[in-house]
Amino acid sequence: MGSGEKRCWPDRSLALLSAALPFGLSLARAASSGQWREDLTAVRDLGLVAVGVGGGLSTALSQALSLLPLGSRTFRTALGSALALALASRLLYGMVRRLLLESARPAPFPGLSLWRRLRGGAAEVTPAGAPAAPDTLGGAVSPRLASVLSAIAVLTAALSPTWQREATVGGGAMVATCCALVTLALASTCAEQARHAGRAWIALGALLGATFAESPPAGLAALAASYAMFLARGGAQHASGRPAEASAGGPPRRLLGAAAGAGALTAALLLAPLALRPLAPRAWADIGRALTAGSLSALDVASARTTALAAWSREIGVVSLLIAAAGLSLSLLRPRARWLVAPFLVLLALDTLLPARAAGVLSADPLTPLRSLAVAAIAVGSALGAHAAVRALLHTRVPFSRSGAALLVVFQLTLVALTSEEAGFAADRSEQTAAEVWTDEAYGSLDPGAAILVRSPAITWRVWAARITRGERPDVLVVPIPLLDRGHVAASLLADERKLAPLLRDFALAGEPGEFALSTLADVRPLHVELDPRWSKKLLGHLNVAGIWLEYAPQPLGASDRKLATAQSIAPLRRVLESLSIAAVPDTSTAAVLASTMRSQSDVVSLLGERVVAQSFLDRLGELAPQDPFISGGPSRRAVAGIRQAFIARRPLRRR
Repeated sequence: MGSGEKRCWPDRSLALLSAALPFGLSLARAASSGQWREDLTAVRDLGLVAVGVGGGLSTALSQALSLLPLGSRTFRTALGSALALALASRLLYGMVRRLLLESARPAPFPGLSLWRRLRGGAAEVTPAGAPAAPDTLGGAVSPRLASVLSAIAVLTAALSPTWQREATVGGGAMVATCCALVTLALASTCAEQARHAGRAWIALGALLGATFAESPPAGLAALAASYAMFLARGGAQHASGRPAEASAGGPPRRLLGAAAGAGALTAALLLAPLALRPLAPRAWADIGRALTAGSLSALDVASARTTALAAWSREIGVVSLLIAAAGLSLSLLRPRARWLVAPFLVLLALDTLLPARAAGVLSADPLTPLRSLAVAAIAVGSALGAHAAVRALLHTRVPFSRSGAALLVVFQLTLVALTSEEAGFAADRSEQTAAEVWTDEAYGSLDPGAAILVRSPAITWRVWAARITRGERPDVLVVPIPLLDRGHVAASLLADERKLAPLLRDFALAGEPGEFALSTLADVRPLHVELDPRWSKKLLGHLNVAGIWLEYAPQPLGASDRKLATAQSIAPLRRVLESLSIAAVPDTSTAAVLASTMRSQSDVVSLLGERVVAQSFLDRLGELAPQDPFISGGPSRRAVAGIRQAFIARRPLRRR
C-alpha cells in the first residue's frame, strides 16, 4: 500500500466490495447470446482471424475461457471482460486510498509546504524521527474515511455506463483499461524504488508492451501517465531540498534498456499472430490486416463524435465533475500527492485531445479505453474533493459539522446509485436476444447451399460470428463485397465455388456485378443479396423480397410473382419486430440494421411500380423508428410518403 499503516477490517471489506459488486452486476448483465457490438472481436478472438492491430491479450483470454463448461461461447468471452473489470476495480481502490492518505498528510521533508507558502505562514520544522503534526487543512488522517471514499470512487467508475458497457461483451475495452491500471500501479513502485526495483522495471516494460498489444491507444496512455508520474516524483524530490538524491534516484540506463527490450519482446509475441494466422494451413479467412472496426461506422447510427466534457457530464454528472475539479486542484498543492495525481491528469488530457465516439451500437471506437481511463480519473478527483470537504468540515468545529460531513459522504453514495441506474439501462445485454432472432431469420433459415451477397460490413461480421460461436450454416457461401479487395478473400471464395469467377471478374473490373454474373451464380445456388443503389433497373427486375433479404432470380420476374413472395416475407420481419418490442432494454443495434433493410426493400418495390407494397414496408418501419419523418404522423405521413414514392419513381436510373 505504500502508506505504512495497518489495514483494518473495514478496509478489507470495502476493498472486496468494490471489486465484487461491479463484477457481479457485469456478470448478471453479460451477453449470453450474440451481439452486434462484439461480432468483430468474436471473429478475431474465437475465429483466430487477423483483424487490425490489437487484441493480443483478449484473444488468449477468450481462448482460455472458451474451454470452461459454462454457458455459451458468447457468455464465456464476456466473462473475461467481467474479470478484467473486477481486477481494475481492486487496483483502482488501492490507488485511490493511497492518494487520499498521502494528500491528507503533511510534507515528509523539513521546510515549508506549498500551501503554507501561499498563505504566508511560518514553518514548522519537525525533528527527524518525530511524528509530524496534523496539517492545517483538516485534522488527523482517517484511514476509515479514506477507505469509504475510495470504495465510493471505485463504484462510481466501475458502475458507470462506459465501464459496464465494455465489461458485458467479449473483447471490449475493459481488458485494455485493466492493463493500463496495472501498469500505473507498478509504475508507482518503480518511482519509489528507482534504483532498487530491477525486476519491477522489467515487469513494467513487459506490461507496457502487453497493453500496447491489446490496445495501442491504451498503451500510449499508460506510457504517458507513467512518464508523468516519474517526472512529478523527481520534481518533488528536487523541491524537498535533496537534489543529489533526486539525481541519483533514477534507474540505470541498462535497466531502462532491459525494460524497453522486455516491452518490445512482449508486444512482438502477442502481435505475432497477426502475421502468422493467414499462413495457417486451414485458415478459413484472410481479410487483411488493415481492416478495423472503423469499417462499421457507416451503419453505426450512434457513433457520432462528441466532446470529452459532454461525455464526462453524461457519464458522471455535472456535480461530480465540479467536485473532481476541486479535488484535483487541491491535490496539486500537496507535495506528497502531486506525483500520484499526475498520471490521472494526463489521462484526462489525452481523452480531451483524442475524444472517443459516443457509445456505438455496431462497433467499438479504438479510443474507448481512453474514455474509460478518463472516467476513472474523474472518480478519483471526486473522491479527493469529497475527502478535502469532509476534513475541512470536521476541522471547523461548527455545530453539526460531523452530521454535515456524514451527509456529504451519503451524497457521494447517491451519485453512485444514479450512475449505476443509467448503466443498467444502457449496458444490460442479458435479455437482448433480437440479434439472435435476426440471425435465425436471416441466416439460419436460408436454403441449403445458398449464397449471400453482403454489402454491409455489420451483416458480414454478424453471419461470420454466428458461424464461429454457434457453428451455424457452414454450407452458406458468404460473399462480402467490401472485403473482396483485401487479403485472399476472392481466392478463397473461388476455391469454394467456381461459378463465382464471372462475378469476381466484374467486381475487379467495374466495381459492381453484371446481370450475366449474378444469373450464373443464381443458377447453381439460391442467391440472396443486399440492395446496392447503383444497380440498374435491369438488375432490379430480377429481385424479389424474401424476408430480410432480396432474392435474385436467374430470370426477370413478373409483378404477380413479386406480390406473392412479398406477402410471405412479412413473417420473418414480424418475428424480429416482436423480439425487439418485448425486450426490457432497447436493442438499438438490431433496430438500426432492420430499419436499413426495410428502407432498401421499400425502395426496390417502389422503383418496380409496387407503391402499395412499398407503403406496407414503411408502415412496418414505423414500429422501429417513430421519429422518422417518412413514417410519423397521420395525413402528413401519407403526404410525405407519397412525395417520397414519386421522387423514387422519377429518380434517373443508369441503364446498361
